[in-house]
Amino acid sequence: MSTLLIDAGATKTAFSVIGEGGRLFRCNTPGINANYTPEADIRASFALFVSKCPDLLQIGTVEYYGAGCATTANQQKMRLILQDYFPSAHLTVDTDLMVVCLALSTGRQSIIGILGTGAATCLFDGHEITLRPPSLGYMLGDEGSGTNLGKHLLTHYLQGSLPEELSQQLETQYHLTFQSTIHRLYSEPKPNQFMASFSPFIHEHLSHPFIDEMVTGAFRDFFSKQKPYFPPGIPWQLSGSIAYHYEELVRKAANAEQCMVEEIVQEPLEKLIAERTQRLQDSDK
Repeated sequence: MSTLLIDAGATKTAFSVIGEGGRLFRCNTPGINANYTPEADIRASFALFVSKCPDLLQIGTVEYYGAGCATTANQQKMRLILQDYFPSAHLTVDTDLMVVCLALSTGRQSIIGILGTGAATCLFDGHEITLRPPSLGYMLGDEGSGTNLGKHLLTHYLQGSLPEELSQQLETQYHLTFQSTIHRLYSEPKPNQFMASFSPFIHEHLSHPFIDEMVTGAFRDFFSKQKPYFPPGIPWQLSGSIAYHYEELVRKAANAEQCMVEEIVQEPLEKLIAERTQRLQDSDK
């Protein structure tokens, strides 16, 4: 029997089926956050995977690691949905931070963080999560995330404080106006993904002093808001597209806030799959 690993973030849900010989199948579907993704959209993501996956009946274990699944209520909600698609499989549902913990833990205490579309942190003792600061989501928190960076950019644009050359490029590249931006933020679904969609523009203009200062400030906010929850001197391990693509500025901000960042990976699930596969191969020798 094979194992299905699911890593669900706000932008992308990654499905990987692994067996004794390694990965057997993979596909990506739209993102899932158990806090606010409509159930119909959640089911559509699972249905898309089911429609593509060969040998679905051979899946004996499903491990779901998802955004918004830190609470018992959301874990139970996701477990009930998963049961409809994998009725005979053994199910595990946990926070998306756990897949990062499993992939990056070195067997010692670490602060584990995600900087992707959203942001989250926890304290991992090498076996389990022992402390998790409250996650306030993109409206009140998620400092340093892709959504947060986009929010800063759009705020400056709408308030007229974005440098003129950047404002003009933004309007040209994304066909923005003041009114269309306000409408997209307040009258259409998934404003968090809309804000996060400006990360490529921000990354493209990192050499601009205004953008450099804005981004570094957002990352400093992430560390300064999170570090008071944790004992001092514990190393940080980070994952996520933002942490990976903005690594230089993330490390700069961490150093400024006296936080020691060790490893940064973009796709912790890939590292976890490689480790699982290696263990399976070693056990067969």
